[in-house]
Formats: sequence, structure tokens, C-alpha cells
Amino acid sequence: MEVALADDGVFLFRTYYRRARAFDQARPLATTRIHAMLPWTYALRRRQSRRRHAPRHPVYYLQRWDDLIDAAARRGIRVELVLSGKAPAFATSNHKIGRKRPDARRFGQFARAMAAHFKGRVDRYSIWNEPNYVSWLKPMDEAPGLYRRLYRAGYAAIKRADPRAQVLIGETSPRDSPGRSVAPLAFLRRVACVDRHYRPVRHCPTLRADGYAQHPYEFQYPPNEDHADADDVTIGTLDHLTNALDRLRSADALVAPGRERMGVHLTEFGYFASGRRKISAKRAARYLPQAFEIAQNNNRVREMTQYGLVVPPKRHPAAYFNLGIVTLKGHLRRPYRTLADWAAEALEDGDVRRPAGRIALPPARRSGDSPRAR
Repeated sequence: MEVALADDGVFLFRTYYRRARAFDQARPLATTRIHAMLPWTYALRRRQSRRRHAPRHPVYYLQRWDDLIDAAARRGIRVELVLSGKAPAFATSNHKIGRKRPDARRFGQFARAMAAHFKGRVDRYSIWNEPNYVSWLKPMDEAPGLYRRLYRAGYAAIKRADPRAQVLIGETSPRDSPGRSVAPLAFLRRVACVDRHYRPVRHCPTLRADGYAQHPYEFQYPPNEDHADADDVTIGTLDHLTNALDRLRSADALVAPGRERMGVHLTEFGYFASGRRKISAKRAARYLPQAFEIAQNNNRVREMTQYGLVVPPKRHPAAYFNLGIVTLKGHLRRPYRTLADWAAEALEDGDVRRPAGRIALPPARRSGDSPRAR
């Protein structure tokens, strides 16, 4: 199993903590992956993202991501990217920057440009972020169909530009929340065009993916509790997801390469360090390694991610979703220390991937790409 970290404020935007120090603190956690967002409008030239009509020659500013990829590679770590919204104004139904009915064809063009630019440097992509959550894809009742179109366009575009790159489907949030999110498996069935018994409801081309990405948050409960509804997927109910993936394979609705049983990538997880869902450091220190152990013991899980390394400043936009295990001053919180202890034991037993030496990558493409990337 790969151990991953996600903390865009630190590793990507470098706004409140030294990235070199964060990488040093990532190593005792057996980190071999950085999970990073690549929002469509963040990459696109700002003036172009506001236009109601698509630019003939999109210009992408990707140095921030290239710098992260190179910094990680020097430490034996690979970066995976989530291609997601917000969508530019020319690619939404209301012609405003946002997530309302993003145009799948335009998204495919974006995905192909990203895969061409990062070819040989990024080996794994996910399509969109939490498409079953209303804040990420709107309107909610149309989201499964919207996501199916976005995923198919993104998958095809990436595979054309870089056939060796992996493409993950999903990135779904864990639970049903009326008016805010659809349960991940109910959402997935609609994406895959099957009913609750996994029988086709209409003819849809088979979806293909190199793995399923899930955010199995448990928040305030122990990770081994099985209290979720049948269509929810938490760390304690991973069998809900793996059973669904097997049934979708049998229905020829969603298949992995070689029609093998699809692997699972747990690309966000953690416990809140502040806010209404906060739990004590003592409880988090007990729950966090338990969750990683559950993931590691599941032979379908390929990757487990701690979302949030550093506690963000109180007034920073990221502070509302604070799962940090290191303080702003660099002190290691109790959850960090117990997770590092778990990682050391897992490395000794050969249960997780060992961080490698420097990874040799081709140089970043600074110019000459089409669409242009800088």
C-alpha cells in the first residue's frame, strides 16, 4: 500500500509553512505520494477563465505544479493530480466561473492539455473532486449524468495524451446528506447506468478506470465502527465499495484493465483538529493509525492518504477543514507521532511501500506545448 499526504496550502501554494520542512516531516510517515488538486481555472490564465467564449489558444500556468513535482521527485515521492473545478466561465451553463453543468468536451480539452504537459512526470490522475457533493458539481439532481460525461471525456483525453498514465474514477465523499450530497454508491450506480440491483437501466458504454478513489471519512466515530448506511462508504465499511465494484464489473458497467478486480485509492482521510467536528488529540492519536491499519489489511486498497499535514492559520480559507497533525510552529501533534509509529512498523513488516531515492523525471515542458503552457 502507498501512504500519501494531501496539503495543497503547504506543498503546492506554500502560503504558511516551509515546504522543505513539510517534506522532512512526511518521510517518517512513509509517504511516497503527494495528492494535489489541479483546478481548471487555477491553471488557466485568469483573463481567459472569465471569458464567456472559449479562447482559441488557452494558456496554462503550470509552474507551481511542476515545481512541486520536481521537489517531490528529489525526495523519492510521486505526485498525483485531481483535475477538477471550478470551471471557467466559457465552460459552464450560466457562463460564470463555477461548477454548474461544466462542459465535458471543454473539460476533455483541458485534461488532454494537462496530460500532454505532465507526460512522464505525473503517472496518475483523478477526474473531478467529490462530484456527489453539491459544492463541487451542480445541480445535484443532474450530477451523476454530468459526472459520467466529464469522466468519459477526461479518461479518453488523458489516455490519448499519455497512455501509460492511470486514471481514477470517483473521488466521492462518504455519506448521504439530504440537500448537500448523494451517498457515493447511489451516485455511482447512476453514473454507471444501473439500478439498485446492479441491472442496466439503459444502454451505456462500459466505463473503464484504473482504480476507484474514495474519501472514507469517519470524522467523530472510531474507524472500525460499521454504522453507515448501505450506500455510504467509510473506513469501517470499505466492503460496501468493493462489493459494489465487483457487481459493476459483473454487469460490464465499470471495469478495470484486464477486467481484474478494481483497486481502491483512499485519497482523503483524517480527523478534525478544530471546529464542530473536532475530536481530542488523544482520540485522534488512537483512531488514525487504526484507520491506516484497516486500509493496509484490505487487499483491495492501493493507497491511503492523510488529508492535511499542517494546522492552517485560523483566518486562512483552509481553516474550516483543519485535519492537521503538525502545528504551525512545526510541533508534532499526538496523531502524527502515533501514525509515524504505525508507519515505522509497517515499513519493517513490508506492508507499505518504502520511500525510494531520487526519482529521475524528464524536465518540465516550459514552452511549445499546445495549448500553450508556461
